[in-house]
Amino acid sequence: MSSLVRIVGIVLFIVTVLAGPGQCEREVLDRIVAIVGDKVILASELASQIQMYALQMKQQPTSEEEAKKIRDDILEKMISDRLFLLAAEQDTAIKVRPEEVDQALDEQIARIAQNFPSNDDFLAALSAEGLTLRDLKKRYRNDIEGQLLKQRFIGSKVQTVSVSRHEVEEFYNKYKDSIPSQPEAVKLAHILLEIKPSQTVEDSIKARAMELRKRILNGADFAFISSKYSDLGAGVNGGDLGWVSRGDVVEEFARAAFNLSVGDISGVIRTQFGYHIIKCEGKRNDQVKLRHILLAVVPSAEDSLRTRQLADSLLEAARNGADFALLAKKFSDDPSTRAQGGSLGWFAINELPPEFASAVSGWKTPGEYKGPIYSKYGIHILKLLDYQPEHQYTFPDDYDQLKELTRQEKTSRLIDNWIAEIRKQTYIDYRFDEDAN
Repeated sequence: MSSLVRIVGIVLFIVTVLAGPGQCEREVLDRIVAIVGDKVILASELASQIQMYALQMKQQPTSEEEAKKIRDDILEKMISDRLFLLAAEQDTAIKVRPEEVDQALDEQIARIAQNFPSNDDFLAALSAEGLTLRDLKKRYRNDIEGQLLKQRFIGSKVQTVSVSRHEVEEFYNKYKDSIPSQPEAVKLAHILLEIKPSQTVEDSIKARAMELRKRILNGADFAFISSKYSDLGAGVNGGDLGWVSRGDVVEEFARAAFNLSVGDISGVIRTQFGYHIIKCEGKRNDQVKLRHILLAVVPSAEDSLRTRQLADSLLEAARNGADFALLAKKFSDDPSTRAQGGSLGWFAINELPPEFASAVSGWKTPGEYKGPIYSKYGIHILKLLDYQPEHQYTFPDDYDQLKELTRQEKTSRLIDNWIAEIRKQTYIDYRFDEDAN
């Protein structure tokens, strides 16, 4: 059975369980399945979460009981998330910036896409679910924002959690027979070089966008131009985006789109996706109805070659004795590790991305370099900082790792206690039984 068929089967099976006897899916989507304080959880929200679960896990339930368990587990998680949000909303110091949500959303979508053999398979799976990438991001956005708020709230509560040496020893003595072995691991540093389009490529795409805009202003049909020339699937249905809220699109796009009057054509707008031309076809309340043209700015073969040559020269310099940390600080395009000299930290080898795993396999000598290694982020040069073979935890040899495991276990207990206290103080009403009658 193909992964796409499995995904569709999971969703249909569990949504049927959601509906109960004699209920059609459309009726289900408008029902309340739970009330948490002053917040409701709709069956449509639960069905959406089940759909996301199906995309991520690709696990077919084998019985109605198993499908109900999946449904109930997801609902319980949603209720816990609502409880944390109720608490987080009372803390005015906890805030999440839109750009943080955008970044986390992109990372979550990338993690889901990694479950599929290729990006085309991922998009095909979305299509089989009746979704586009834009639909998926729209559905996930509120969840991602809620998760970030939850993490900030929990973080504010547990940042002072500490454990004593005595607690670490107690934890080890209690769990030593069940603690998994420490996997084979490597400590890595890297230099990331993004393959970026040259200014020549940038200028040519912008000029092409301006020429298309001129054709439209001279009478060419917007939808036809979008269908013929748009990249990245943006020309589907003539570039029709439907009704859009400001939060559905990136800020540069929103700034241009929401300043248009009905019938207006925007100038050429640059976003992280490329160059857009936007047409406003309607306005209602805080939404606008839009079409757009998107021309992606894609690096040329010359751009790839130039980046590869830089990677080769940096690798040679490192092998000849140049300070890798200084090279990373000067050249790396990874802002999260650049200031630390490219240090990525420890990774279990069996959890590395495939492109890294093949390069790192059998690598045990600290101070060696490997590369260039290609990933979706660009070209990497790796340095092995340290190596650790698989072994059982022992006290006190693995004290630092055991201390972190102890802290995590203590934190988990505190979180369970907090959620239990919040539950006691919050009205929760499950609506499955009454809806099935």
